[in-house]
Amino acid sequence: MREAPEDRELEDRLDPRDLPRLADFLAAYLHEDLVPVHGSAAAAAYHWVAAAELEEIEELAAEWQVLRSAAARLPLDRLNRLLRERFRSAWYVTSVEEIEAVARELVRALHE
Repeated sequence: MREAPEDRELEDRLDPRDLPRLADFLAAYLHEDLVPVHGSAAAAAYHWVAAAELEEIEELAAEWQVLRSAAARLPLDRLNRLLRERFRSAWYVTSVEEIEAVARELVRALHE
C-alpha cells in the first residue's frame, strides 16, 4: 500500500520542536503511569487543565489538533511509533476515541 502525501505531511507535522506544549503534556501527564495516576488520557487532561493558564490550554488545544488529524488518518501502530520515537512518549494510544476524549476536555476548558 502506497503512502498518501497527506499522511507524510501529517507525520512531518508531528515534531516535538514544532509542538512543544504537546511534548510537555505527553511527558508530564500521558506517561507510563497514566492509568494508576489519572485513570485515562481524558482524566489526565482534566488534571492538566486544572493547573494550566488559559494561554497554555489554547496552545495545547491547537497542537492537539495536529495529533487528532494524524490519528484520523494514520494507523494507530504508526501513530504510536511516531509518539514513541519522536516524543519519547510512553503513552500507548489504544483508540482514536482516547484522543477525541482529550480534545473534548480541552474544548470544555476553553469554554468555561
